[in-house]
Amino acid sequence: MNQFKIIPTVLFLLLFVVDSSFPYETSSSDKRKSVSVTIYNGGMGLVREVRSVNLSKGRTTLRYQDVASSILPQTVRVKPTKDSKGFSVYEQNYEYDLISEQRLLEKYVGREVTLYKMNPTTGEETAIKAKLIAYNNGPVFQIGKDISLGYPGRVVVSSIPENLFAKPTLVWELESDSETEKTLEVTYQTGGMNWSADYNLNLNDKENSAGLQSWVTLSNSSGTAFEKATLQLVAGKVQLVTNRPTYATKNTYKLSSRAMESAAPEFNQENLADYYLYTLDQPTTIGSNQTKQVQLFDKNGLSVEKKYIFENLPMNSGNEKNFNNATVRYDIQNTKKNALGIPLPMGTFRIFKADSKGRQQLLGEDSIDHTPNDEWIKVSTGKAFDVVANGKQMSYEAFKLSNGYKASYEVELRNRKKEDITVRLYANTYGEWKITDNSHKFEKESSSKVYFDVKLPAGKVEKIRYSVENKY
Repeated sequence: MNQFKIIPTVLFLLLFVVDSSFPYETSSSDKRKSVSVTIYNGGMGLVREVRSVNLSKGRTTLRYQDVASSILPQTVRVKPTKDSKGFSVYEQNYEYDLISEQRLLEKYVGREVTLYKMNPTTGEETAIKAKLIAYNNGPVFQIGKDISLGYPGRVVVSSIPENLFAKPTLVWELESDSETEKTLEVTYQTGGMNWSADYNLNLNDKENSAGLQSWVTLSNSSGTAFEKATLQLVAGKVQLVTNRPTYATKNTYKLSSRAMESAAPEFNQENLADYYLYTLDQPTTIGSNQTKQVQLFDKNGLSVEKKYIFENLPMNSGNEKNFNNATVRYDIQNTKKNALGIPLPMGTFRIFKADSKGRQQLLGEDSIDHTPNDEWIKVSTGKAFDVVANGKQMSYEAFKLSNGYKASYEVELRNRKKEDITVRLYANTYGEWKITDNSHKFEKESSSKVYFDVKLPAGKVEKIRYSVENKY
């Protein structure tokens, strides 16, 4: 018995032999007449493509290749186009048992193969017949009466088993009324596709105006490429449960786009039921395992409100020995009057400002949810270095006849910057509350929130005092 301690990589010479009970046709992406891809925020893509195929009269097997390997087979729909009637679908299968060294050897267990061994001196190959009797963590061959664990050469098989495929394939059993070229429309959903919006907010020197540029970042790991596709993006929190989304459109807008090229692409925007649909106005190629960016819009002259915010400021004893930094927030109203007025998909905001040499520097990042027209965009960049505060409780008295208490507080705000600012201080309130005494005017934001807006000159310190009655 011949045994080998080292089993080298096995090489194959594959000759495709097909055995089918019906005539078969193969359709690949080079027969595409059109393709469109709709990508959802939840990692799902909807593919619609039209291909021409040659069908024989009667029963035919069609192997439809170049589909996404992350396809959801239960979502596949196929139908003739309006100008291509005369066939029906009897059976549909999704074949994903793909050709590989391991799968091919497993299929050939019990069958004859040819082994080639090269003479290292002459370079000539010697062929011998062998039977593959097992494949468990490596091939086991029967050569004559000997059992060989592996073989130091290449293995040649005569054909590819019918149920192994080079790539994921849809297989249909069709009935055609004539032998002619037909046109199919195929729709399916696939995983491995996603998109997000990225926003760059470029502040002016005074930080009261900005330009806003948005880019769409999309990724395709579905397992196939889509050449010259119509690209559509759905913005909204879509519940991906049903196989057939319903489409209804109205109120069409056009979003301007300024890219690096002179003929810049544009996204057209329209309502899609309770979502928004963005359609790129020219075909684009979505490569396999590719991440690409397309500009969504570029706006200038947006008014920005900058705020320094203290919320949930610690008032406990000993806090006066420390200081708390203000949160920096930029508020932008999403209105046409403010040079915007566009439904904004959820995404990441990056805020920039130029330094003294004109170089754009990143101030911080934040994320936004899907933001409709006429709503506020509120993005924070982090903590202010030179705007600090301390708070402390000055008195406390529990109610004797009811649940609750009365307390007084003092907050010291300090502006160490070289320019005047406005600070927003949120008072700590709980339950049913009432402010009974206050040194500054306050505004009620909601049933549980009240704030003081305080103008604080450069280098100045301001003390805020207030008393609150809380019942619970």
